[in-house]
Amino acid sequence: MENQPDYSPVQSTPPIVTNQINPGNGNFNYNQNNYMLHSILDSLSGWMKFIGIYTIVIGAITCIGIISAAIGVPMIFSGIALNNASKTLKNYKEFNNQFTLNDFFGFLNKYFKIQGIFVIIGIALSVLYIAFILIFVILSVYTYSSY
Repeated sequence: MENQPDYSPVQSTPPIVTNQINPGNGNFNYNQNNYMLHSILDSLSGWMKFIGIYTIVIGAITCIGIISAAIGVPMIFSGIALNNASKTLKNYKEFNNQFTLNDFFGFLNKYFKIQGIFVIIGIALSVLYIAFILIFVILSVYTYSSY
């Protein structure tokens, strides 16, 4: 009876202990994946910071004109949101705090909403431009065909 395992005979498998380090149980792959995740997070936060600063600079340049400020100000806000997302991603990597992920996705959501609105406006203006060009071409062909 002393050689019996510590689990009841009703259980089909022994309990899993996760805090023991055994070189044969795949901890090496976990550490390797963790290293890869940290390097990806570093790269992602760096590129997010770069794009955020770029967006802020382009937004500031766009704000030089009075009418174009309607485009520049939202660009500045989206760049600031992306910079903040980069900072919270770095904080998540350093402190592994799950609450910073909520902030990260909130800032990222703000950035993508603003950029999505720009895309929708750009598509609408492109369709109007193409329609205007087609109407102009049709009218010019119709006008010159009557001569």
